[in-house]
Amino acid sequence: MIYLAKVLLLASFAPEILAAPPANTRQATKEVNVILQLSSITLAADLTVTDRETSEILGHSCSTTLRSGAFTNFPISAAVDKSGAGNITIGPKTYVVHENATLSGGITCYRLYNKVEAFVNCQTSLPVSLPFMPMGRSDISSCFPGNILTLKRAAASIMNENTTSPITAVTNSTKKEKRTIGPPCQEVRKSELVGNGNPHQNYYDTQLSENLACGAAAACTAGQELSESITVDWSASATAWEWINAGFDVSVSWETGNDYSCQASAGQTVCTWYNTAHTAYTVQNALVYECDGIASKPNGPSFVMFSPNANNIGGGYYCVVGTCRYKGASYWDKSGPAGGPQQ
Repeated sequence: MIYLAKVLLLASFAPEILAAPPANTRQATKEVNVILQLSSITLAADLTVTDRETSEILGHSCSTTLRSGAFTNFPISAAVDKSGAGNITIGPKTYVVHENATLSGGITCYRLYNKVEAFVNCQTSLPVSLPFMPMGRSDISSCFPGNILTLKRAAASIMNENTTSPITAVTNSTKKEKRTIGPPCQEVRKSELVGNGNPHQNYYDTQLSENLACGAAAACTAGQELSESITVDWSASATAWEWINAGFDVSVSWETGNDYSCQASAGQTVCTWYNTAHTAYTVQNALVYECDGIASKPNGPSFVMFSPNANNIGGGYYCVVGTCRYKGASYWDKSGPAGGPQQ
């Protein structure tokens, strides 16, 4: 009877025993990007958290601290220098901005910087128990009114490897081609602007240097000895009969130079990149007859011409730490603002 009573007693607790969760169950998490943009001139900042799967914005602040919405009791803050190096605190834990999760304390980060801005992106996970409320992008105001920051776009080009590039026309020329078709007319092949050209800013990002791994050294520098200057020529999305500036402040080509240095610290990989800013404008080939009263005749569909901005207005050097590609890697960023050359 005693034995039977024990069996019945254990059986009465069976559902609870089976339903009890393991003591070491991990808390469910959401993978996110913690993104910081910083103006080195005004010290204005933009701190944004996005869902890595959906790209939804989960939190935003025009400062280096996010303490609102889902992050009221789980704040995120950044303490970095003008190159984006430093620490990021997520909830109760502080991490080092580093590409190696072991050295950072558990997150993976990369950063870009130049003389006027810094961009940091850290991949981490957050508890799904946080009361996330995705934000509409139209509801978020700019943290940098009146300023154009380019490193966020450059980072997207590098990470997405935007390899699509314009076609350098095989018959590109800077001179008009004339052909006599009978006196007194000459047929001239040229390219003309279509309307106002619908100008836009595009950027050609190129890695100029070799990758430099700092290893155990406290600091290292990717300098001129690791870099190579390149020439970036004008190009087009179809065969152009000639190059035209179309009234924009642009040039036939641009020499990048290689007089720039980039620094990183122990365990990091650093390299030098260059942004050649272009103006993209719509043109069309046309036949022009040099006779009085005879207008030009369009020949073929319109296409886009990409010309380096004079003096590389809107472009320049920048440093990449933690997401280098290889020397000579080049990507197009076509998300620039409308209009001609601009800082």
